[in-house]
Amino acid sequence: MSYQAATIVAAPNEFRVPFPTYVQISKVQFQKDSGSRLLAASGWDGTCKVYEVGKLGDITEKFVYSHGKPLLACTFAGYNKVAFGGVDHNVKLVDIDTSNATQLGSHALAVRCLEFNHMESLIISGGWDSSVKLWDARSYGNGAVESVNVSSSVYAMDVLKHTILVGTKDRKIYMFDSRKLREPLQVRDSPLKYQTRAVQFFPTGEAFVVSSIEGRVAVEYVEQTGEQVKRKYAFKCHREKDSDGTELIHPVHAVAFHPKYGSFATGGSDGIVNIWDPFNRKRIIQLHKFETSISSLSFNEDGTQLAIASSYQYEYEVDPVPLPNNSITIRHITEAESRPK
Repeated sequence: MSYQAATIVAAPNEFRVPFPTYVQISKVQFQKDSGSRLLAASGWDGTCKVYEVGKLGDITEKFVYSHGKPLLACTFAGYNKVAFGGVDHNVKLVDIDTSNATQLGSHALAVRCLEFNHMESLIISGGWDSSVKLWDARSYGNGAVESVNVSSSVYAMDVLKHTILVGTKDRKIYMFDSRKLREPLQVRDSPLKYQTRAVQFFPTGEAFVVSSIEGRVAVEYVEQTGEQVKRKYAFKCHREKDSDGTELIHPVHAVAFHPKYGSFATGGSDGIVNIWDPFNRKRIIQLHKFETSISSLSFNEDGTQLAIASSYQYEYEVDPVPLPNNSITIRHITEAESRPK
C-alpha cells in the first residue's frame, strides 16, 4: 500500500456530537436507509443515544435510553428501532419514537457485536460465548430464530445482504448464510498473525477487510480461486516512530467502507483516521490526529459524512493521567477525499 499521496487534513469541516466526554464509546453507526440522517451511539455508561445529523453540522439528540449496564454494541433495526447489547448478556430492541423496550433474549456471556439484515429484518448478535444468534425484529418474545456456535469468542462481525462475516478470538474468519445458519459457507484462518479487531465487507461483496492489533490490514477475496488468491494483500498502517527511532505499532480498531466508491477508512489507537484506495493500493487521505484512540467509524448512507468515535481503549501499560476525553465527530467527506483515482 502506497503512502505517497497522503494529504494531512486539519478539520475545517468537522462538527462535534454532544456526547458526554467522560463516557467511553463502544460503537457509532449511521442508519443506512436512504435519506436518513440518524446516528446511533452506545456507551460504557449503559446508554444508547440517537442523534439527527443535519447536512450543515446541526446535530440534535433525538432519543436516549439508559440500559444500566455497559453496552458493547448497537445497530439500527429498521427505520425506527435500535438494538443494543453488552456485558449483561442481553439483546434489547427499542422503538425510537415511543421508547418502548423489548428484551429479545440473551447470550451466555457478553454481547460483543450487533448488525442488521435489512432483507429479512433480522438482528444478528455475536457474543463472547462463542455463538452467533439471529433475532426477528418484527416479532418479540420468541427467543432467537436461529443460533450457531463458532470456535471462540466473537470479536468482530459484519453483514451484507444474507451473508454474515465473523472474526473470532482464535483468529478464525467465518462466513454464514443467514438463511442456512447451521453450516458455515467458509471457515478460514485470518491472514494476520495477531488478534482480529474488525472485519468489513466491500460494498460489492466480492472481498472483505480484516484489521488486527498489530497495525496491519488485509484485503481478502470471498472466492478462493487461483485468480482471486493472487489479488489478496496485506499492508502495515497506524505506525509511528518514537523519539529514539523505535517503531510504535498501534491496533487498528475500526474499519468502515464508503458506500459509493468502495474506498475504506481505518482508525487506530494512534488517534488517526486514514482513507484508503484498495484498488490502487494507496492512501487517499489522512485526517488530523484525534485526542485518543479511534474506537468506531461509520459512513452515512451516501458517503458524505463520516462519524468518528474517539475513545481510549486501555491499550497502554500505564494509563494516561488524566484519561483523555471521549468524543464523536462528524466529518464531511468530499469526493476528492474518498474517490479512488
